[in-house]
Amino acid sequence: MRNVENTPLFLFGNGLSIALSLDFSLKVITEKFINQLSGIEKEFFEEICGGNSQINFDDFEVNFSVLEDAYNSLKKYRRFTDSVTGKIFLEKFNLIDPELLKHEEIIKSLYEKYIFQILGIIHGNVTKQGIAEKLHNFTRFLKYQFENCKKGYVFTLNYDLLAEAILLEDIGTENLTDFCSATHKFKGTEIDKFDFDPALNDHKYGEDYTDANVELHHLHGSLSLFYDYSRNKAIKFKSEDIFFHDVYNRINKEKWTLAPSIITGGGKSLKMNEYPFEFYFRNLKELSTYGKYNKLFVVGYSFRDEHINELIKRWMKSVEDYSKGLLIVDFKTNDSDKENFKKFVRKKIRKNPPIPDLCFEFGGVNAIHDIEGTMAKEN
Repeated sequence: MRNVENTPLFLFGNGLSIALSLDFSLKVITEKFINQLSGIEKEFFEEICGGNSQINFDDFEVNFSVLEDAYNSLKKYRRFTDSVTGKIFLEKFNLIDPELLKHEEIIKSLYEKYIFQILGIIHGNVTKQGIAEKLHNFTRFLKYQFENCKKGYVFTLNYDLLAEAILLEDIGTENLTDFCSATHKFKGTEIDKFDFDPALNDHKYGEDYTDANVELHHLHGSLSLFYDYSRNKAIKFKSEDIFFHDVYNRINKEKWTLAPSIITGGGKSLKMNEYPFEFYFRNLKELSTYGKYNKLFVVGYSFRDEHINELIKRWMKSVEDYSKGLLIVDFKTNDSDKENFKKFVRKKIRKNPPIPDLCFEFGGVNAIHDIEGTMAKEN
């Protein structure tokens, strides 16, 4: 038997956040967002979703896909009407300039309100006290795994900052890298800026820097990550600075060249090929392809993202016995819900024989427990 070095990988979905507070559920976020709209903005939102009866009050991502499609189509057509060819087109067919920039700004404001809503929820619910009270067994387990491993990995699918808060508190900054390095203040402000720069990170946390043995990857981005299109770079601000300096409001009012760097809505698998998300996704793909982690803890994930499911299947094929190294943690309590979830997962992650029951844990995040672990197949 070959020696197996402990290299756990944790994949977190929205269920982890819901374990901390029900306010993190997509249904609650959706209801709060829609209920805060009024007047022409509410009418516009209803119309773009196809009428009030078509608004999905259970999952805002469905609505956001519609909003996102409208925004992208509008930007594309506006670029055309602003071009030389577009102006000739308007003139030739006696069309009035629709001034689409104003339309674009309205849709953008709705997008920003959604982000504000989530930030507000996070600000009120991600607290050290809440984590200590509601996630104590889970954080203890996470700390133990990372203190007793050669290398550890965290990949988040939710873009809140819960995983980051836990790791910074229990693992420590010196043991963690998120591939962002402190550089200068953001232009014209006193806000500390951190550049997303894996090359600089490799220089800082190379093979000899064994203390930083935990990697944090935001597969779908995070609310503290922004794309600076004037520099073609992703940057990060501290969560507390975003609130203290009113960053989201100032982006709009002061015309900062920043856009929130998150993936939501439709076409997630395509967006994974965009910067900076392709870096996170490529890392997970490489780790999975070559069986570089011996344990996979899937916590609070719905198994609805096909691009993620494909990499889970890739890892299962790359190790000797995945059933010894896989634990899927969920919070369902009803027996029929548990069985339906297992059927759904087995349908999404097809294996012969199917994923065994021992790979499922339904006691919630605090019931997470250690597993034997597996090893990469020999070439």
